[in-house]
Amino acid sequence: MPKKHYQGSCHCKAVRYEADLDLAKGTQRCNCSLCWKARAWFAFAGDDDFKLLTSPEEMGEYRWTPAGHPAPFLTYAFCKQCGVRIYATGDHESMGGRFYALHIPTLDVDRDELVAAPLKFYDNLHDRPDREPEDIRLL
Repeated sequence: MPKKHYQGSCHCKAVRYEADLDLAKGTQRCNCSLCWKARAWFAFAGDDDFKLLTSPEEMGEYRWTPAGHPAPFLTYAFCKQCGVRIYATGDHESMGGRFYALHIPTLDVDRDELVAAPLKFYDNLHDRPDREPEDIRLL
């Protein structure tokens, strides 16, 4: 299925974006310590498929360095006004370079379209991103 153009925003609409995504490729949840605490649910867009429509000044950021890594791996961006997390961004070869992990609840999308998208789970808590966690009931 080809990519479709979407818009998204935080709760107060101070931060808005647009992105081209192929939801038929699925959305993702992971069980790492940060995703667990944040109840993260993502769809990925490449650098060329994402555009921030508001000033970066409207956003705060949190740089996450996973245990055992020498430097931050992901930068999480959130609205300074309402606190809603918008995306995580990073740069990784397996993702084709720079990417945006868009937080699904910020995406303006028809619920039926989202329900139809495959949901994938990753066991990053145990450094096994190649498999699903044993227990996904609370992810």
